[in-house]
Amino acid sequence: MKQFLTYNLIAFVAVLISRLIIVPFDHVDISIGNYIWLPMGAAILAPLLFGFKSLPGVVVGYFLATFISKGGVWEAIHIYSYLGKLIDSVAPIASILMMRFFHLSDFFDSGKINYAHVMFLVILASLVATVAKVFVYPMNGKIIPDPSLFIQTYLMSDILGGVVFIYLIFKFFTPQLIKNKLI
Repeated sequence: MKQFLTYNLIAFVAVLISRLIIVPFDHVDISIGNYIWLPMGAAILAPLLFGFKSLPGVVVGYFLATFISKGGVWEAIHIYSYLGKLIDSVAPIASILMMRFFHLSDFFDSGKINYAHVMFLVILASLVATVAKVFVYPMNGKIIPDPSLFIQTYLMSDILGGVVFIYLIFKFFTPQLIKNKLI
């Protein structure tokens, strides 16, 4: 139970802080993705390091960050933001499961990181999240006037944010991750 709470607290803090860091880069228009979506990296890294049991921490971190970034307002229009964050939370798990099915999930080997598999995971999770949002967010000029711009900006921001976040964590925290037997 202590490990479960610790992992979820770490996931919660990672998602919350990474989301709040990029608030200045947010667009007013939900149809245009952020320049660099760092929380995608946190959402990918949490189940990668801690397993799927870190999902509650990721979801709560996303929801609290969304509530804060929307100014503490709960309006009907923001329901799509919350649905998008739920998708962002589940997409990495779905991607890891897909990679396991195709035997591409050799992310760590004796303290060494398989960057090719981690990079593929970032791209796959970003693709899954973006495609899922296309089906959830209203199109045809209501909220998403240009689906191709939506897909381009969301996919690029998720990939870029995921790569940057994961690179920085592995760059600075690899010794601690190895010491705690997380990789």
